[in-house]
Amino acid sequence: MFKCVICKAELIEYSGFATCTFCGAKEEADYICPNGHYQCEDCRLATQSEIIERVCLNTKLKNPVDIVNLIMKHASFNAYGVEHHELTAPAILSALKNLGYVNLTAARIKGAMKRGSNIPYGSCGSTGACGACVSAGVAISMFTKSNYLKDRERSLTIKTVSKALMKLTDLGGPRCCKFSTYAGIESAWNVLINDLGLNLEPLNIVCDFQDELPDCKKEKCPYYKK
Repeated sequence: MFKCVICKAELIEYSGFATCTFCGAKEEADYICPNGHYQCEDCRLATQSEIIERVCLNTKLKNPVDIVNLIMKHASFNAYGVEHHELTAPAILSALKNLGYVNLTAARIKGAMKRGSNIPYGSCGSTGACGACVSAGVAISMFTKSNYLKDRERSLTIKTVSKALMKLTDLGGPRCCKFSTYAGIESAWNVLINDLGLNLEPLNIVCDFQDELPDCKKEKCPYYKK
C-alpha cells in the first residue's frame, strides 16, 4: 500500500477531485491521504528544483519553516544534499510574498535558486560557507536590493549569513542540511524583524525529520523535537 509523502499515513481509494498540497492544483484522484493530503501528478514527478519553484510560487503558507518542511518531504529531497542550497531563499521570499511584503514571480524564484545553486556540494567543509546559510543571505539581498556597492543592505546580507554560520559553529559535528536550512531561516527572519522593522511573528522551529537523519545530533540540536 502506498503511503502519504507528507504524513506517512496509508492512502485510501478515492473518486473525485483533490487539491495538491504542494502546488494547489486540482485534478481527478484515485487515492488520497485520510488526513486530506494529496500530491498531483506533476508534483509527484517533479525534480528538486521544480518542486521548490512549484511550491514557492503557489503556496499560501506564511511561515517559511512550514514551506521548507513541506518541500523537504518531497520524494526528490535527500536527508542531506546540495538541493538545500536552492531552498532557503525562495522559501523566505515566498512567505514574505504571502504576508504582503514582496512581489514574487517565477523569474525571481529562479533567480534566488540560481544564486544558491552556485554554492558547491560540501562547501561547508571545504570553504566554511554552508550553502543553505548563504541562501538565507540571498533572500535578504533580494529583499533589500543589495549589491556590493550598497552600505546597510550589504551589511545586513552579510550579517544574515554570518549569524546563521555561527549557529552551525556552536552546534558542531558533521553537516546537517536540515539544521542549516532552519538556522538560515531563523537568522534571516531575525534580521527582517530586528533590523528592517517588519511586523513578523517569531518563529518556533521544530525539526520534522529527526527520525530520518542518520547523523541527527538529537538533544544537542536546538530544533530537536523532544
